[in-house]
Amino acid sequence: MNRSSFVLAHVSDLHVSTFGDTFHDRARIVKRSVHLADADSSRYEEKWSEAGWRVLHQKGARPARLALIDPEGYAHAVPSTRESGGIIDPVERAAAKACRLEARRANTLAQAVPSDGALRTLQQATPKNSNVRLLRAVRYVEESDADAVIVTGDITDDGDGYELVEAAFQRWKDKGRLFAIPGNHDLYLFPLAGSGRPRPSSESKRAAWKAFAARIGLDIEPCGAWFNVIADGEVAFIGLDSCARPQRRFFRHNGGIGPEQIEYMRAVAETPEWKGARHRLVALHHHVVPLPHGVGRRAPSEIGMRLDDARTVAEVFNEIGATLVMHGHRHISEERQPAGCNFRLLASPSLTLGCRSGDAPSFWRVELGKNVHAERVRLPIEAVEQENDPGTEDMPGGPADE
Repeated sequence: MNRSSFVLAHVSDLHVSTFGDTFHDRARIVKRSVHLADADSSRYEEKWSEAGWRVLHQKGARPARLALIDPEGYAHAVPSTRESGGIIDPVERAAAKACRLEARRANTLAQAVPSDGALRTLQQATPKNSNVRLLRAVRYVEESDADAVIVTGDITDDGDGYELVEAAFQRWKDKGRLFAIPGNHDLYLFPLAGSGRPRPSSESKRAAWKAFAARIGLDIEPCGAWFNVIADGEVAFIGLDSCARPQRRFFRHNGGIGPEQIEYMRAVAETPEWKGARHRLVALHHHVVPLPHGVGRRAPSEIGMRLDDARTVAEVFNEIGATLVMHGHRHISEERQPAGCNFRLLASPSLTLGCRSGDAPSFWRVELGKNVHAERVRLPIEAVEQENDPGTEDMPGGPADE
């Protein structure tokens, strides 16, 4: 590895969540009520408890009439004998599910990151769990000897789990070298219910993103953008919020940079730090140009997912002299210099779920020296078969059915 260069790891679309299930793998989303469970001691007796989880039995009811309650007070379905792998006792089935969920909970993993051996065991048991997959993936980012990490959006699957991202990338956070911008999953709402409770709102999601940004040391401007300089890498860095405007009707997830951030970029471009940088980087979430799923395949539908002001934004990138533009969003890995543009484009797939082409999760290891060298680093982890974001496949008729 060329250590005369500054090395940046470009990762994207982590999709961490409360329990590690994602909208892209909806068959495995933890079903939870939107209402706090009834745990009245006059009606229920406790049969088991651990780490805040409880198994309650309704007094006078048959033995299998149980309620599994999580530490926040929300109920989970008790698995059947078949679903639990043959466990006959209903209390044991409920307790086993509670232990499995708790072990993969974002907050639990963040408080004590498991060892490599423990992570392998967790992933073997639940190979599609995004929380576990993130911790495994970061091991390979560490091996890339990256000086800094940029996460280009969809940090979370539905606005919960930022603490796990901080724990996973702790070594870069401590150095002030962890950068991030939000994605549509971080800020916009969905017609389907994820596993997080209470259900998020636009306000709660925006507040969670801002709190995370503050904890990793980002100074967010009122327009939603930020600017950083990495002197030892000769790098000037603009981060953009492509979800800065309110969400459009029918749960559309179209993005937009908007006039305020465009003027902010132009103002940054007049600074000596930007003008004097060898490498002038811009990060956003939504894609600037349509991306095909693979060789010989057409670009996927953009309905409900595109960057509405992409043409204007690309023109401004040229105007300010951006040299490298990085994004995520569509879970596609690609490097190109778009026609008519002076900047190079790096699209990163999901670090946890993989590429929509079916390729394994990967990230970009970018050497910023006299020249720019981008190397795709593939992880030895199989891709998750991914559905579209809920609500985008049937636009513009209205929200999808749950």
